[in-house]
Amino acid sequence: MMKIESLSIKSSTIAIFSMIGITAIVLSLFAGNYFKQSALDAQMSSLSRVIEVASQEMLKKVRDRTFDLGMKLGHSRELISTVTSLSRSKNAANEKHLINLIDDPFVNGFVGVYEIDLNKIRVYNMDLELVAQSSAGRRNLDGRLADHIVAKVSNRTPTDRLKAVDALWMSDQGPLFSTLVPLGGLRPVGYLEIVVNPVFNLPDIGNITKTPVHFYSMSGHQLDSNHQKITEGLLPVAFTLHASDGAPAFKIIGYEDIDELSSEMDQTQTVTITGFLLLSLSTLLFALWLFNRFLFTPVSRMIGDMERITRGKLELTVNNKGLREFHILADAFNSMTEQV
Repeated sequence: MMKIESLSIKSSTIAIFSMIGITAIVLSLFAGNYFKQSALDAQMSSLSRVIEVASQEMLKKVRDRTFDLGMKLGHSRELISTVTSLSRSKNAANEKHLINLIDDPFVNGFVGVYEIDLNKIRVYNMDLELVAQSSAGRRNLDGRLADHIVAKVSNRTPTDRLKAVDALWMSDQGPLFSTLVPLGGLRPVGYLEIVVNPVFNLPDIGNITKTPVHFYSMSGHQLDSNHQKITEGLLPVAFTLHASDGAPAFKIIGYEDIDELSSEMDQTQTVTITGFLLLSLSTLLFALWLFNRFLFTPVSRMIGDMERITRGKLELTVNNKGLREFHILADAFNSMTEQV
């Protein structure tokens, strides 16, 4: 066990400043890792918000295309006349003709046909009861309007009856997007529903974010991707796109390139640690110079004088030049020597 008498002020001072320097370096390492994780969390949060904005932009594009198609069909005089006739008396010929009319966009196309995946067109009366639906498009689709759209239409004021209503909703076959527009212009005779598959438009999210993006159903089945290559150094960020009623519809995984961020953080951490090392070393050297000039040298001189006096050279005196404490100590020792 080391005795305290074996320690010197010089060695103790060096040890203390060395501990301070090592502690500063360790703290800088912990701080660097903490700030790096905080930066990564901020980057993930930022990408999540970007994906959210891109998702809404994608839905806006779908909304615009379905609205344009719905308004074009909704002002068709032939379609309005056929629905009006059916509302007065049901006729098999009129029903067949109505189905042919709403099948036409599937057969002959429409403006923006390559921008949406049209699944179904349905006609409802003013009470939101199904009148007819296209024979073309998705099969075995539930023939009723989505509950969320029904609630929105039922709860709005009469002045809003001419406004279109749209929603991303969950069907038995997965998420779908519908736009409901009035049929007949200012004097509506019913409603026209344009149903599309939003999965077709999901890659647009990656085109907006300019990052690799994968799309999954809520069961975990991969639906699509934007075909950008995923390489090392990409951080996955998850975002859930919800339907209009709040139900989760799609799980979107975006990938953020963090190589540049990691490189900058590592460089910052290196500069910080180097700075701490230089600062600690400079402080230690400056402190040693000060202590050597005003502490170590006076103490060594005092110890030497005391040792010579104890050997019998009583005519000597201890040099009292130094800091206040050493000055007082030297005077006290000289007084004791004179008394002896």
